[in-house]
Amino acid sequence: MSHIAKGANSFVPTVALRVAVRQGRRDGSPLVDACALVLDASGTARGDADLVFRGRPVHPSGSVRHLGDASDPSVQWLELDLPRLGAAADRVLVVCATDRGTVGDVVEPTVEAFAPDGAAVVRYTVTDATTETAFVLGEFYPRAGGWKFRAVGQGYASGLAGLAADFGIAPPARGTVPAAAPPTPAPASPGPVPFAGVSKDGGPVPFAGVSKDGGSVPFAPPPGPAPTATTVPGAAPAAVPFAPPPSGDAWTFGPVFEPCTVEGKGTQVVTADRSIPPGPVLVEMTRESDGYFCVHSLDERNKDDQLVFNSTLPDFRGSAAVDPVGDRPVRLRVQAHSRWSLTFRPLAHARRLESELTGRGPEALLYTGPEADLKVRFRDETGGSYCHMTGHEVAGHSTIAAAEESLLVNEAGKRHRVSSPLPRGPVLLVFRAAEGSWRMRIRAV
Repeated sequence: MSHIAKGANSFVPTVALRVAVRQGRRDGSPLVDACALVLDASGTARGDADLVFRGRPVHPSGSVRHLGDASDPSVQWLELDLPRLGAAADRVLVVCATDRGTVGDVVEPTVEAFAPDGAAVVRYTVTDATTETAFVLGEFYPRAGGWKFRAVGQGYASGLAGLAADFGIAPPARGTVPAAAPPTPAPASPGPVPFAGVSKDGGPVPFAGVSKDGGSVPFAPPPGPAPTATTVPGAAPAAVPFAPPPSGDAWTFGPVFEPCTVEGKGTQVVTADRSIPPGPVLVEMTRESDGYFCVHSLDERNKDDQLVFNSTLPDFRGSAAVDPVGDRPVRLRVQAHSRWSLTFRPLAHARRLESELTGRGPEALLYTGPEADLKVRFRDETGGSYCHMTGHEVAGHSTIAAAEESLLVNEAGKRHRVSSPLPRGPVLLVFRAAEGSWRMRIRAV
């Protein structure tokens, strides 16, 4: 996720984004109303209907909606269907206005966009508000075949009326427009939803009193907090590993939840956040220095079960797919001598193998294409070892263990060039043993 400063911009995925306008909680602090203002190529609105707010919650194009504030008055939700916006708008402004007082009295007014899988995409927090009563928080606009978000941070002492007038419309006065009933949100579900490519980041823990949620269902207000980090004894701060944005067909295997990170040093037993719904998860690991380390999952008897990581690679960074035991949270036993971090993510956050990928070390990957040949080149970095990859046809299953497994790569030595038949996706690819760098390529058949 990009947490950007005023004036900065960032690409966002061209998907139906849900946008939170949120604030911190403090006794006596005013609340803000969220609005969206749809503009044409001239930078003006074409009419009153281009202002989307509580009383007019749906733009005529259907591509911009005000979803309300659910049960939390400190958070309001907008939805921007970017693929449909192309013909309807040149820019969409995200606006907030106070119900009383000034924006300077509001605790950390923030705009944050979420992808359909609940992952945060971009965030901007106003830090310089004073006497203004309305703010253009940011804008979404097309650029280079995609969409970008710019943190605008422009305030208006004349309130929403003055802001709207600057863009060619006169907003209705408060209380004069009958409030249309907002769409009934779907229940926030921990179950799988289609995944769309996003950039992901553990990001800083949000300001106190404000919750965010990575679990999401289309058109439902996404739930609460950003990725959290839990520290065990001997821990040091560590960044959540980055994975390039995936794309392509939907990936629905595995639950959706907010990523969480555990950091530590040496040998430890780690339990994943108990709020993670049951189902297979992606475990990402980074480890400082060199030397041997390994990670096992623990079974219902609290004994070693699956070998998750087993490596001597220096400055290790890898990922694995792990089945939990029944409804219990994932538990791992880490055996190491240096600092490390573990991040638990939805499997949908794994990288996609679409045409070609390069990497280093073990990694779990997603494939959603047709039948193909998989070509792998591998170079060992530890003096001679073996590489091992399996494919799991996960459609119709709820666990990795239940899916049909194919052995794709199983080679020993320092260098390998291997090709293997790959079934139609969705296939979870698990590169368990990879003590070096590799390149994968898909060849159509």
